Amino acid sequence: MTDLLQIEVMAFWASVLTYSIATATAIFGLVFRRDWPKRIFVLLLLAWALHTLAFGARWMRIGHLPVINTFEMLSANVWGLAAAVWIGYVLLPRVRAFAAFVLPIVTMLMGWMIMIPMDESSLPPTYHTIWLFIHIAFLKIFLGAAFVALGIALITIFRQLGIGTARLQRLPSDNELDATAYRCMALALIFDTLGIAAGAIWAQDAWGRYWSWDPLEVWSLVTWLAIGLTLHIRASFRTRPLTNSMLTTGTFVIAFFTFFGIPFVTTALHKGAI
Repeated sequence: MTDLLQIEVMAFWASVLTYSIATATAIFGLVFRRDWPKRIFVLLLLAWALHTLAFGARWMRIGHLPVINTFEMLSANVWGLAAAVWIGYVLLPRVRAFAAFVLPIVTMLMGWMIMIPMDESSLPPTYHTIWLFIHIAFLKIFLGAAFVALGIALITIFRQLGIGTARLQRLPSDNELDATAYRCMALALIFDTLGIAAGAIWAQDAWGRYWSWDPLEVWSLVTWLAIGLTLHIRASFRTRPLTNSMLTTGTFVIAFFTFFGIPFVTTALHKGAI
């Protein structure tokens, strides 16, 4: 157990450092118009691998999926967001600049984790179900897709407001960026829907009801409605890319509050361990 704890601590701090270097490299490359895709790719992959090692060592050490207390919830969420950035960086080579807009959020969240004790957790009886894993997996994909959409939306906002560098002007047109962000948000809606459905099945199995209107469930519904409204407005009213980007950003803010705010203040049984 001591060896696993040492591995976890060392890998965690190494991941903090590597995330920070990746963030600085992405921002520096954007501002000074340096094309460093391989460097950023390697740094992202290394940071995520080290984070995975820390996460896995903790899982082996405590004997259950580490998504219970504040430190574990933050770690799991950041792990999912970082994975989404890395996947987006690979699959969307024409808009890799989005990483410079979202990686600072990852780094700040890692900074938040530094200030939280790495306490061990115990798994409640209601968490001994496969539906917990399914619920978490779907919501990880949802939040990751929305995170990538946020980065792309911020490119459009900065460019339209005349903020940023000449590098932004060489990226795909606003309409292309808008279409890519739209697809990411559509993917987010699909997996948010699946995640809520899996959560409802889990709740029925654990507490005997599908829905109880606790704070996290209410805000999860608000987030789902916000995503649906954002997509509906774009599809029905042919709004401008800037308007769509602002809607996407606002929707992610709601999602961020739902999964990084509510779980840490609610006293309900459902803590939102995604």
